[in-house]
Amino acid sequence: MRRVLQAIASVRLTLAGFALLAVGALAVIEDPALSLASIVLPLALLGLNLAAAIVLRPALRRGGLGLFHVAMLVFLLLAGWGRLTHFDARVEVSEDGFYDPALLTVTGQGPWHGDAWQRLQFRQGSWEVDYAPGVKRRHTRSTLWLAGEDAPRVVGDDTPLVLDGYRFYTTHNKGFAPLLSWEQEGAEPLRGVLHMPSYPLFEWKQDNTWTAPDGSVLQFHLRVEQPLEEGKAWTLSPQAVPAVLVVEGAGARRELRPGDSFRLGQGVLRYERLTGWMGYRVFYDPTLIPLLVVSLLGVAGLAWHLWGRVARPLPLAEGVPA
Repeated sequence: MRRVLQAIASVRLTLAGFALLAVGALAVIEDPALSLASIVLPLALLGLNLAAAIVLRPALRRGGLGLFHVAMLVFLLLAGWGRLTHFDARVEVSEDGFYDPALLTVTGQGPWHGDAWQRLQFRQGSWEVDYAPGVKRRHTRSTLWLAGEDAPRVVGDDTPLVLDGYRFYTTHNKGFAPLLSWEQEGAEPLRGVLHMPSYPLFEWKQDNTWTAPDGSVLQFHLRVEQPLEEGKAWTLSPQAVPAVLVVEGAGARRELRPGDSFRLGQGVLRYERLTGWMGYRVFYDPTLIPLLVVSLLGVAGLAWHLWGRVARPLPLAEGVPA
């Protein structure tokens, strides 16, 4: 049994575990779906290696050094647990619209993660983004409304909305969303928004298409009439931006301002007003706070150990008077 423990606790296995972890971390960058095999397995190997070393070497269990190694072992286990239960996704939410889990794009999900993200709810309010000269994005202020709360919450890139452990962070991905309505005889009126490409990233290409219920394929172009001034600071607020919506389809072309409408094929299209949409990163990892606590305990244990060595009085050499 001792030979088995010695083999598991070997330094060579430690180096191999760290090498596998480094390779796995690089692989996850290319494909997040590989996190289970490429991250969890090396972490489990390193945890087993460290546990065997703690069992075999009494010095690793004493005082501050013991606290440091136990904290390191718990850290490895928590990191593996985090990979098994984590969740990463992207979603776009329209102004005055509700978070729709059906529109979520999942970019990473641990096999032990559930489906609680499908039951979250909030409504998107207005938002503003501050830019420094050179079109450098600075602060984002996005207003969100939650059921049962009288006051809205304001979130940003570093101030997330936290719902049941899920963190919603604003991103650079946001843009304009014309609010349109469609009326056709004999059919229910339709009302919805059309997301234009991210602005100002695609300032030169504010185009999108939509197929009307009568089969007409409509081409939309949003012509922003407020020039993008790169040399000064400014704030992007969709409602305050003057823009013309150019619509082409069914052999016709019209330029619409908010409130304008015109007949296309069998229906009437109306441009209600200009709103916006905000992109969010959705993040979930239940081990963040425990990892922080364990890390601080590990640092404290190492400091305890080093202080004991520094504070220990040195033995006097022979012939030196006390």
